[in-house]
Amino acid sequence: MNIKAIKFIFATIIPFFMVQYAIASGFPMRKGKALLAPYLSYFVANQYRDLKGQKYDYANNGKYSSFTMQLYMEYGITDHLDLVAKLPLTAAQFKDNVQRNSNTALSDVEIGFKYNLLEFNQKKYFLSAQALAAIPLYGKNGNPSTGYGQFGSELKLLFSGSIPAAYFNVEAGYRQYFGNRFGNVGQVSYIATSGLHLGKNNQVMGEINGISSLRSNLFNPENPATNTEFTFIKANISFGQRITGDNWIFAGLFHDILNRNSGIGQGVALTGIIRF
Repeated sequence: MNIKAIKFIFATIIPFFMVQYAIASGFPMRKGKALLAPYLSYFVANQYRDLKGQKYDYANNGKYSSFTMQLYMEYGITDHLDLVAKLPLTAAQFKDNVQRNSNTALSDVEIGFKYNLLEFNQKKYFLSAQALAAIPLYGKNGNPSTGYGQFGSELKLLFSGSIPAAYFNVEAGYRQYFGNRFGNVGQVSYIATSGLHLGKNNQVMGEINGISSLRSNLFNPENPATNTEFTFIKANISFGQRITGDNWIFAGLFHDILNRNSGIGQGVALTGIIRF
């Protein structure tokens, strides 16, 4: 198989693990309140774009696919300070006419705090800051890989608001990975979400999210996590159904709309929102 093609086959993998359904927001939980959000998704890609944005098919009918299970949690320590955590597990596979590789493993576990800085206009709008640690709880030799295998930290600002018929959330963050395995990798993330209530028991939500990885590095085709220079933006749409009280279930579709040095993918997702 062509080395250049191998590079972009595995360039599909890392972007998907780094962006997930944006359950988090700038809204504070309030003291003693909690949120659990189980998440399931299926993702597939058989094309990629290079650094110049040129589109190609994977060689030898290649295809990458993954099934991800994730649990996201928020807990209100005070009215302004929340504990946040995310635990993801992914079963990934790449296959073509000459090979088949699969790996089931955790990706980066995230844990940290979110603090509500401002709330205004009769508590309809909120500005919050979030600090997270990314902890790799997986082996470095899996293929396909589930991450860089390096510790990281992230700082993020979140601005959210709501009116009776709709809500929005906008986020911008910077993540830094540490260590000398691939160099110090820095990434900028961005998310914009808007939801519209369709009566009392249904809603539709749209989202644009993406990541730009800022460091260029030599690529080792035997290890996909060395892809440290890429940009991608995804579009998501989902429909929500109230289960009971303030508990919801969302079903949605997502697709890459802009790529540079990464695979072009699409998929489906199912998310639960449980508050207590």
